[in-house]
Amino acid sequence: MNKTPEIRLTGLDLIRSCAILFVIAGHFSLNTGFQQAIFEGPSMFIQGTMKFFFGMGVPLFLLLTGYLNSKKELSSRYYRGGFRVAASYLLFSIITVLFRKYALGTEYSWLEWGHKILSFSAIPYGWYIEMWIGLFLLTPFLNILYRHIPNQKQKLVLLGTLFLITALPDWTNRYGLHLVPEFWVNCFPLFFYFAGAYIREYQPSISKIWGGGVAIFGFCLLAPLFNTFFVKNHSMIQIAGDPSGIFGSVISILFFLIYYTWNTNCLPAKKMLAGISKASLDMYLCCYIFDALLYPTFRDLWKWNGPAQAGWYFPVIVPTLFLCSFTTAWLKEKILKF
Repeated sequence: MNKTPEIRLTGLDLIRSCAILFVIAGHFSLNTGFQQAIFEGPSMFIQGTMKFFFGMGVPLFLLLTGYLNSKKELSSRYYRGGFRVAASYLLFSIITVLFRKYALGTEYSWLEWGHKILSFSAIPYGWYIEMWIGLFLLTPFLNILYRHIPNQKQKLVLLGTLFLITALPDWTNRYGLHLVPEFWVNCFPLFFYFAGAYIREYQPSISKIWGGGVAIFGFCLLAPLFNTFFVKNHSMIQIAGDPSGIFGSVISILFFLIYYTWNTNCLPAKKMLAGISKASLDMYLCCYIFDALLYPTFRDLWKWNGPAQAGWYFPVIVPTLFLCSFTTAWLKEKILKF
């Protein structure tokens, strides 16, 4: 019996490719000291705008998870599907441990390194895998819950409720204020998961792409403009909140709605996006090594003095890191076939 050929949706491949690019680009501010530096000048303004934009990376991955997995059911086959993620995490954790121990000179005993692998801290970006495991285990049950909500209106109420308890506190409860309950704020993956499931079921769209793009750009300008006009001699105050906050959630969903139905007749573009999409997990797991290796190299090469100067090298640094991560992921797939 012949298998039904896999139908790849180019729009989803585009979103996943953008998501891994945004994650790698989002690490730029972590590795240049942007968050601790005084916010002033055009370079810092541009970086502040990009920082919020690239924060969409993780929300886009979660929206994709909800969109693609909302039909999954409880079965042994479903659980076997998690093997590739677990195997990739273990492989790149071991590689990262060896890199940190022998290349960076990080001093831990082998027992401590083993504990770091189990606690998802051997790879400093490993928190996402820890979160993903819980979401993966819950997915069949989340799908049962979603399917038994009787109508579209009540599903929108679910999304609105999750938005209120996960996204709103990020904006209202900061800098010493506590204005709304925030106990459930770390459950933001559930909001994005159900939002992805809702988009798959009802296929909403944005008729005016430029309008959605302008809205995204406008939200990204909130913090830079606020800091430019109202804050002096201070690091950037993220008045718009985090990527899972009210503004971050909105721009992620807008971006997803703009591009998830996108298509092209260009076969090389389709293949390129499919290749990046398939490699995105391994790219995420190995990108720390290149961050740790290349940022100090570029800093010594160009002798930048602080993040304001480093920002001008962003167009070289981020594509280089992206290419190195993709090449490593591609080689791993070719050699190990999982």
